[in-house]
Amino acid sequence: MSNKVIVINVTRGSRTLLWRHIKVRKSLDNICHTLELEIPSSEREHVRKHDLIEVRCYNPLFSAPARRPLVTTVRVDEVTASVAESTHNAMVLGRSPARDIIDSTWSGRVWPGDGRSNTLAFATYYIADRFGIATGWFPNVPNDPTSSVGYFSWRNESPWINLVTEAANQGFIITSNQAGGLYIWRVPAASSVRSEGFRIDEGQNVRSIEWRANGAEQFREYRVIRNMETVVEIDHTNDTNRVLTIDLSGISFNREDLRRRAITEIRRRREIRTTVTVSGWGLTDTQIRTLGDTNQRELFWSPNFLIPVDMPSLGLSESLLIAEVEHEADTQTMQSTITLVRREAYL
Repeated sequence: MSNKVIVINVTRGSRTLLWRHIKVRKSLDNICHTLELEIPSSEREHVRKHDLIEVRCYNPLFSAPARRPLVTTVRVDEVTASVAESTHNAMVLGRSPARDIIDSTWSGRVWPGDGRSNTLAFATYYIADRFGIATGWFPNVPNDPTSSVGYFSWRNESPWINLVTEAANQGFIITSNQAGGLYIWRVPAASSVRSEGFRIDEGQNVRSIEWRANGAEQFREYRVIRNMETVVEIDHTNDTNRVLTIDLSGISFNREDLRRRAITEIRRRREIRTTVTVSGWGLTDTQIRTLGDTNQRELFWSPNFLIPVDMPSLGLSESLLIAEVEHEADTQTMQSTITLVRREAYL
């Protein structure tokens, strides 16, 4: 791609920062995007803790006026200066503004009084609004697609675990978006393959492939309890004696809902993932030209994309879901590391 990565410190008068190395990570398993940014020591005075940083990507082929679309927005967690014999550098670490929700602890509740909705979307909006963080669902739909959560409370803790748990119970995923707000996502339908041209083809756009089957977080027996009711599901691919119990007491779900939650945990924790490294951060210049108008189109690899994958060496030829993307660049090269799973892992 003819891309140019631009890093802007919005807090410091939208100053464009010089940089040496950059890494952006986005995942369905973590609410926050993360940023690792190496800058020359001369730039250190222009970055402070808690500054708002934007990463954009310019390409002359992108349609005007949005020729510098956002890749991510983060708040700076840490700035570290290092001095070696011949180099002076600084490292900037940041996370999405949703870090404020995760890190903050207080007591509160979402109560559907005064005619307000009591859905998952409303609870997410109510909590995010406390920190000035926007909330929406993707893809855009005219009506709130989430279900009722009833009485929703937390006490001297972060409400985030409660929100993520409720989202998983309803079949949704909550992640940060490029602008630092929150998406409430469904896993795309099996037929909803991306139309822009994203695909993985071994022997063409693939630099390296790694296949991993991880059983560290896999259990044999999954017990989901709600008050006095318990549902048990068995993962027959695991012959150990490990047991995982999930307590959903106080949440209004029937027995079938509990069973679905147990099955979701089984699928997700089987942890069979394929990691692929490709050139660039998204579509190639040739692909971008074929799109014509690029406004309102996805141009960069992103989690929750369902894409065709053809890897004969692993016996894979199917549509897989992107669970995580790591964009990396230095002054000469750009690449993306993409983690792929079967979509059932997040249903």
